[in-house]
Amino acid sequence: MKLYERKFAQQGIPIVPMLDILTILLIFFIVHTEFKRQVSVLQLDLPQTHHLAGTQGDRNSILLEVADDGSIAFNGKLVPAEQLVTAVRELMMQNPKATIQVSAAGGSSMARFVEVLDTLTAAGLNVEQVPVRIDYEP
Repeated sequence: MKLYERKFAQQGIPIVPMLDILTILLIFFIVHTEFKRQVSVLQLDLPQTHHLAGTQGDRNSILLEVADDGSIAFNGKLVPAEQLVTAVRELMMQNPKATIQVSAAGGSSMARFVEVLDTLTAAGLNVEQVPVRIDYEP
C-alpha cells in the first residue's frame, strides 16, 4: 500500500516576485525622471537708439570731461586737478544757474573719476544732482 505519493516541484520562474520588483523599478524611474516642461521665453521689443541732429546746447550747461589718460577738461579747457575746485567755484560765482555734467571715457580710471566727484563736492555742489555719462566703446 502506497500512502505517500511524491510530488515533483514545478520547474518554472516565479513570476509574482518579479512583477513586484518590476513595479517598484517602474515607480522609481517615473518619480526620478525629470519631465521637460516647455519654458515660455519672454519676447521683448527693446528700444533702438537713433542719432538725432545736433542742436545748440544750453549755455548754462558746462561739461567736465575725464579722458582716458586721466586729464581733465573743464568747459573745453584742460585744467589740472589741483585747480579744478577754484575753477568750479569761479564758474558758479559768475553763473549761479550753471549746471555741470560729467563725462568720463571708458578707459579712465575709477580712482580719477571718484577724485573728480570729490572735487565737485569740495566746490559746494551736490553730486547727486550732477548727471554723469561714461562713454564705453568696445
